[in-house]
Amino acid sequence: MRNDISAQPLDPELALAAGFTHFDTSSSEDNLLTVLLARDDIHLLAAQTLVRVKSREDGRSYLGVVVRGPFAEPNAVPANSTMAVGVVTHGKKLTYTFDYHGRAEVELLGEEVAGALKPPRFRPRPQSPVFVLDDAESERVLGVGGDLCLGLVVGYERMEARLNARDKSVLPRHTGILGTTGGGKSTTVATLIHRAQAEGIATVVFDVEGEYTHVDEPTEHTAMLEALKRRGQKAQGVRDLHIHHLAGRASRNPRHKNLHRFSLNFSSLSPYALAEILDMSDAQQERFLKAYDVTKLLLEDFGIFPQNEEDRRQALDVDELSTGYPRMTIQHVLDVVSVYIYSLSDEGRAESKSRSRSSSKRKESVLEGLGELDGLGPEDVAPAPHGPTLYSEFKNNLGKVMARVMAQSSKHEISWKALASKLHRLRRLNIFDVGTVPGVHYGSMLVPGRVSVIDLSDTDSPQLNNMVIADILRGLQNAQEARYQKANDQDQAVTPVLIIIEEAHEFLSANRISQMPVLFEQVARIAKRGRKRWLGLVFVTQLPQHLPNEVLGLLNNFIIHKMTDSTVIARMQRTVGSIDESLWNRVTRLAPGQALVSFSNFARPLMVAVDPAPVKRLLVD
Repeated sequence: MRNDISAQPLDPELALAAGFTHFDTSSSEDNLLTVLLARDDIHLLAAQTLVRVKSREDGRSYLGVVVRGPFAEPNAVPANSTMAVGVVTHGKKLTYTFDYHGRAEVELLGEEVAGALKPPRFRPRPQSPVFVLDDAESERVLGVGGDLCLGLVVGYERMEARLNARDKSVLPRHTGILGTTGGGKSTTVATLIHRAQAEGIATVVFDVEGEYTHVDEPTEHTAMLEALKRRGQKAQGVRDLHIHHLAGRASRNPRHKNLHRFSLNFSSLSPYALAEILDMSDAQQERFLKAYDVTKLLLEDFGIFPQNEEDRRQALDVDELSTGYPRMTIQHVLDVVSVYIYSLSDEGRAESKSRSRSSSKRKESVLEGLGELDGLGPEDVAPAPHGPTLYSEFKNNLGKVMARVMAQSSKHEISWKALASKLHRLRRLNIFDVGTVPGVHYGSMLVPGRVSVIDLSDTDSPQLNNMVIADILRGLQNAQEARYQKANDQDQAVTPVLIIIEEAHEFLSANRISQMPVLFEQVARIAKRGRKRWLGLVFVTQLPQHLPNEVLGLLNNFIIHKMTDSTVIARMQRTVGSIDESLWNRVTRLAPGQALVSFSNFARPLMVAVDPAPVKRLLVD
């Protein structure tokens, strides 16, 4: 047995050591060390504490974190021995007990080499001293510095989990806020809204329940006020709140001074995404796209669009997988569908034959050479004294509409009627092209420090919500794209934008993505382009099991509240590989407000007690 070390004078530095590394055993794991500490020092190594290990003999230095323990073990005998058990169970009768020591498991984060942290190639030697890092050095190592505070890091007295709102590796890298009902997600969202606003970030919230329509007022919740007092904070509303709600739908804050009604522009919705959202069958989608193409031709025939060379260039650039056709309204398409249904009726077939005979007398059929139709005036097309009633500009020349429809004839009247039924229901929502109600003004939402809540609490329809979210997301991306380009040209910084989507499982569930691949591609495109243009997405859900891998793959940052379903935890564990086993083991026992926080700028995931929300949040039944 070696005793030369004990014979040497005591190194003063060792007096500051919290413990010493133990010998390895056959069950030891890579990057995991056992640290033993004296009874009086057990309190030094709390869970998640950062430590430095100075390896004896080889002089290497390592950083690690306490991932298990500290546990108390009796000296001299095993903790499960008969003697140890007897002493504890007869504690009322015995004055004698064993002295004990502490044991903790430390996971190595890396080896310190020339001021940088490198993957460890070796392990610290046995009996190497372990020192606790002070808060200042721990903050530096963990990378938790910044202006935007999320809350307190569990395991430390005063360390705060902070983000740098102007770091492009943080907020533009998309975030998931996940957990069961009652775990604290809504409080986290409310706190994030307040902090983002204070940092000059433009924040847009798709609020399905209307919870955040009063965030410009301070909280009145007793428990929240007490929690704020303990943190030395005060109740405080955001300074610049604007609430947007659909025309014909109410807001949960109807008397707010900055209340904006909006309607959707049919021309901004991709026909493919619209077909998915309306759950059209293959036959209905085929007829919808046919009617859509005929409507585009008629818009030009009637001089609606394009009207000049610039319009023609714009028409050529339209990507119908992401947007719709300029100036087209739902009534235009409905008129074309009505004509198709009429053309397939007995009356319509009879009129088609009559029109065909009339056209042949002019030695030119309107069914041939559609390129010639563009040059025809109303007087050149045979009038249709009978037929469907049209309501758009197309009513001024039913014959011209009939000619276009007959040129791209179709069959199966039943499918056309089913399509018409879906489009009529959509039009009756009165959300498209409402003349007295403007569309969304995206630029106004991108003002620094402004909070824009899209209040969807009165829609009562996931399909309608999805149309609104898809349309506004695309508009915000285009607006931010233009602002980014302008700022870049002028060598200026662009305002960061944070978009929060509540109930994300309703918008992007696995089932919906399988049915709506075009819609998901739109979101994925926005997510990928947004990372470079300071546009970050936050998906909030209490049903993370419904989010497919494609959506989770878009996320780099996670705030994970309490989860109780082991299957969901196991799936998330595979998805968020950076969180160690010891932290995952705590997910089922997290208290309300506590969360596992994994951000790309943190050196490792952290357990955080999220700050109480200083803003007012409406409770949801």
